[in-house]
Amino acid sequence: MSNTSVGRPGFVTAAKTVLRDIGALQVLIGGLMAVPLLVSLLYQEWYSAVAFLIGGGITALAGGAAYRLCEDAPEPQRHHAMIVAALGWLVTAAFGALPFIIAAYVTPPAVLESFVPAGATYQSSLLNFQNPVHAFFESMSGYTTTGLTMSVHEPSVGHGFLWYRSQIQWIGGAGMIVLSLAILRQPHGTAGISLYQSEGRNEKLRPSIAGTARAIWKLYVGITALVAVYLAAATFLVNPGYGIEQTIFDAVNHAMTGQSTGGFSTLDDSIAGYGSYAMEVVHIPAMITGAISIPVYYGAVSERDLREFTRDPQVRVLFGMFVVGALGLSAFLARWVGVPYNGDPIGYVGRVATSQAFRDGLFQFISAQTTTGWQTSAIGDWNDGAVMFIVFGAMLLGGCAGATVGGIKILRGYIIARGISWEVSRAFLPGHAIEDLRIGQRIFKRDEANDEIRAATTFAFAYLVLLVLSLFVLLAVLPSEFTLADAIFEVATAQGTVGLSSGITGPNIPVVAELLFIVQMWMGRLEIIPVLVLINSIVRR
Repeated sequence: MSNTSVGRPGFVTAAKTVLRDIGALQVLIGGLMAVPLLVSLLYQEWYSAVAFLIGGGITALAGGAAYRLCEDAPEPQRHHAMIVAALGWLVTAAFGALPFIIAAYVTPPAVLESFVPAGATYQSSLLNFQNPVHAFFESMSGYTTTGLTMSVHEPSVGHGFLWYRSQIQWIGGAGMIVLSLAILRQPHGTAGISLYQSEGRNEKLRPSIAGTARAIWKLYVGITALVAVYLAAATFLVNPGYGIEQTIFDAVNHAMTGQSTGGFSTLDDSIAGYGSYAMEVVHIPAMITGAISIPVYYGAVSERDLREFTRDPQVRVLFGMFVVGALGLSAFLARWVGVPYNGDPIGYVGRVATSQAFRDGLFQFISAQTTTGWQTSAIGDWNDGAVMFIVFGAMLLGGCAGATVGGIKILRGYIIARGISWEVSRAFLPGHAIEDLRIGQRIFKRDEANDEIRAATTFAFAYLVLLVLSLFVLLAVLPSEFTLADAIFEVATAQGTVGLSSGITGPNIPVVAELLFIVQMWMGRLEIIPVLVLINSIVRR
């Protein structure tokens, strides 16, 4: 390696490349703040509109300045692309916090009170964002599609910020860099591939990266629109007295946060806010669609064959886990709620308890497995067995690779399991046998198979190491009323970008825990490696 590549000139060139691409991304993010601005104007939330105008203007101007200053920088190499992803998501979350902070300070108390639903005794949750760390947390949780929130009473932030929270999850779900590749910068060759892969995507849908990015977003927009129509129609049928305007608003927002598997909601107490078992069932498909790989949708649409879904091993495993996991969690919850009443364990109360256990078990397991994070049950009140079951049975693995989910991903788990089976079966093969490994529709030669297994195992190991280290940090600052199971659950939900909470996350969270979760959400969404590349680059300077 030449001295120039490691000396000051090389560093300046690399820095300009990174700044140029992050700047382009901020121009896009700032421009998109015009959408919640329009929503705020539609609902006559003038101060929220001002917050989006100022926040979006600052973001776009800063991004535009960085882009113009570094416009002549060379295209990124692979490690540059990793740094762009790591820093890009961090910077985007920081700029994304601006509207929350501005609105928290400029909105008069009387206007804040008008956001609080009639009869409620709490204050507007916008006031929580006078703390910049809370605002940064909310923005990071949104863009990483986690769903942990400082908006403890969501309706009290106003329609503009309800939309904004849903929108940033929707953008983060498909990927900000992928969106930028689709409509802004379109680098060719290895530069485009490196940027595309930096957000954890590998499979190309079209010959070019720009074409692949556009195909992803076309599918993403189309599926979200269909989910919104479905939710609106189902709500009209199940809950006709809910109101047309609120039905449409909820449906569009929940379509965005469901398809992105983000989990922010327009309701206080998430989907439990409907107070309806039927409405919980209605929202289950909206979680599942987001957990299925985008390439599977592309194959079904391009081939016009719905059997693409059943051919994909990830989809088959996903639905198998739904069945087994929902029944298993229900069994743990039945032990929790199925307390004998007046000495009669099989009486009416016992049957109601069992029904409630299945209701919670079905919805919450699917919510955890898809890493959506919509919540209908007080998880902090569950027994430790139920908490651990949902962590190890759903949250650690997550949904399909190529979807908007977090966690280790089903594909990696499938590869590791098939690899173990393959290694065992090889011991019984004759010396001249061909040792190929079949994963879904693909067949790998021995060396290729070893590479796939090694990569999946390495990531899973790194993921678990980060989780354990995070647990130790959290335990050091956790208030005494929370259990070890609560702590394990909360670090798993943050790193897996799930968003369910045992009650630890909230405005009163210790600042060290809040910063820890921000780092976990950031690293979990980017699948750890880009952040490690960034840290390595800083240390090597």
